[in-house]
Amino acid sequence: MSASANKLSTFKQNAESYATLIMEELDPDHNGYLEMWKLETLLREIVGSKDGRENYVKTHTLARTMIPKQYRHPVSKFMSTTTEKIHEKWKQIWVLTLWVCINMTLFVWKFNQFKHRAEFQIMGYCVCIAKGAGETLKFNMALILLPVCRRTLTSLRESFISAIIPFDDNINFHKIIALAIVIATFVHASMHISCNFFRMVSCPQSKFMAILGHPFGYRQPTYPNLVASIPSLTGILMTILMGFIFTLATHSFRRNVIKLPPPLHHLAGFNSFWYTHHLLVVVYILLILHGYFIFLTQEWYKKTTWMYIIVPVLAYAAERIFIVYENKYDVDIIKAVIYTGNVLALYMSKPPAFKYKSGMYIFVKCYDISSFEWHPFSITSAPDDNYLSVHIRTLGDWTTELKSKFAKVIHMF
Repeated sequence: MSASANKLSTFKQNAESYATLIMEELDPDHNGYLEMWKLETLLREIVGSKDGRENYVKTHTLARTMIPKQYRHPVSKFMSTTTEKIHEKWKQIWVLTLWVCINMTLFVWKFNQFKHRAEFQIMGYCVCIAKGAGETLKFNMALILLPVCRRTLTSLRESFISAIIPFDDNINFHKIIALAIVIATFVHASMHISCNFFRMVSCPQSKFMAILGHPFGYRQPTYPNLVASIPSLTGILMTILMGFIFTLATHSFRRNVIKLPPPLHHLAGFNSFWYTHHLLVVVYILLILHGYFIFLTQEWYKKTTWMYIIVPVLAYAAERIFIVYENKYDVDIIKAVIYTGNVLALYMSKPPAFKYKSGMYIFVKCYDISSFEWHPFSITSAPDDNYLSVHIRTLGDWTTELKSKFAKVIHMF
């Protein structure tokens, strides 16, 4: 009797929780009530009796009513889903919107500027489009460096700005900017090579000398002269290098999805992606030269390429220099475990006075694979643990080689 009373007492104590769970299940629209047949259908087991068909119909109807109203119609479902996505991704949306507006403003501003210049009489809208694309190109070549300034972003994540800027989406933003650079490069180069050059060459000499004589030393160039000029050569070299770099940075090449035949197979994988990205140093040098030797602008203070990129380049260079001189620790591997899903877990000795917070990452280097490659991985151990741990998913060539080396050791024991 006492046990039964205790069970009843426990049930009464939890009755409110049970009722809340039932209301959440059967009242998704929060009307505050539910119909008796819904509760009966939920509790009654469907059996193959003469009432089976009726129970089935009620159960089917119940299943539909358990879906919130905003998801019952395709249009309302689309609106609700879109609203939820906007609410979830509002930081990314406003940042991308601002970025698009800045690019459009720069393009329109430069387009209109050249539309009212004398050069428009010779090259028409081709020069407007080329210069508009070039202006967005300068802006994005500067901006693309900021999302990969890791230390700066780590500091900003702890500031109030993180409430409105999605710093954790820095790599996605980096990729979007890269795509914009590809598009702007194609538009800028194609307008010059296929339109502007032909119009300058075919322009009547008297008209050319009156409008463009001074920038060209009062000699009307031929098409080969224009192609062999410093702006053209630097532009062509930049386009080739960026095409090569961006191709190897795509998912298929970076993750080694594409299996190239020897000896081209070395072009796929993280190593190729990482090494070729260092060619961007050459690209930025060419970009400065390209902007300095342009034909249609003579005054140095109107050659704005260096003004766009100076701060981001210095910020990124400072971070790279800091990485060279920052603290490095040799650690001992305490334990290595390979989990299903191609995940390698490494448990390492914790260096003295090594402090970190949850969510931080460390750079890992394996001398047996490469003496100068560092790869970032999130720390999976707690700050108070007396060891460090990282869980590494096998994706690229470096992580595959790392897992392979530890797998050999593990299988020996």
